[in-house]
Amino acid sequence: MELDVEVVVDIVRLEEKLIINSLRNIGLDLVITNLKLKPLSWIDKAPYLSVIRPISMQKAVYSACIRNSMNVKTINNYTSIMIAGDKILTLSKLKEFRIPFPETYVAFSSTAVIKAGEEIGFPLVDKPPIGSWGRLITLVNDMQVLRSIIEHREMMLSQSTKTHMIQRYIKEGRRDIRVLTLGDEIVGAVTRTPNGGEWRSNVALGARMEPYKIDTDLEDIVHRTIKAVGGDFLAIDVFLEDGRYLVNEVNGVPEFKGFMNATKINVPELIAKYIKAEIKK
Repeated sequence: MELDVEVVVDIVRLEEKLIINSLRNIGLDLVITNLKLKPLSWIDKAPYLSVIRPISMQKAVYSACIRNSMNVKTINNYTSIMIAGDKILTLSKLKEFRIPFPETYVAFSSTAVIKAGEEIGFPLVDKPPIGSWGRLITLVNDMQVLRSIIEHREMMLSQSTKTHMIQRYIKEGRRDIRVLTLGDEIVGAVTRTPNGGEWRSNVALGARMEPYKIDTDLEDIVHRTIKAVGGDFLAIDVFLEDGRYLVNEVNGVPEFKGFMNATKINVPELIAKYIKAEIKK
């Protein structure tokens, strides 16, 4: 008998527990594959569908890629996780689909970083292409601080962390909008506002979430982003500047506990129903 659903994890957070419980409650045959305990193989018994939930972007991409090569549908597929997980790939896809985003330079050397800083002007945002929860993202107010960041990042071993994305600082950027999508539908949206002296709007850093009413302009840019990145379950982070929406980042393995608390939308139940519908196709 073919297994209905596999959930691939490395660390089981609240989100994964809620997804697993919702899948069981809806009556799906389920197995949990913990990458800390079990290897993956191309000769594994193939599930009909695999929910990819590792925290590590690399583990998520590789897990999805292995299952996709076995003709297993994954949420999300490996290309969408890879594109969403690398901010340079994300912005390149947005550019391809003519979706607006903040002015950004990519610099691979200290000289190029300084040149990018001179082009954009201060304040600016410096961030690596890969990372989550606001790590290594810095608001830079002058050239002296930018030079210090260059020195620190040059000491790191990974080329990814040595690569700088120099982005124009959005004045309204202390607050952003997170939109959750499932399939071609928008689940809902929230604003994320930093608390205290923090300028980053990541929930992991204590940002406050409140429901946000979606207008036609936001709906349009979100649907275009879904098409650009692909994937079934995405979180899309958007800035609003002078009445214009700018896509900042996309998450291919979204967290949603803060979103649920703010909107009272039962996200794991919607995911389970979506998966059941996919299995029936």
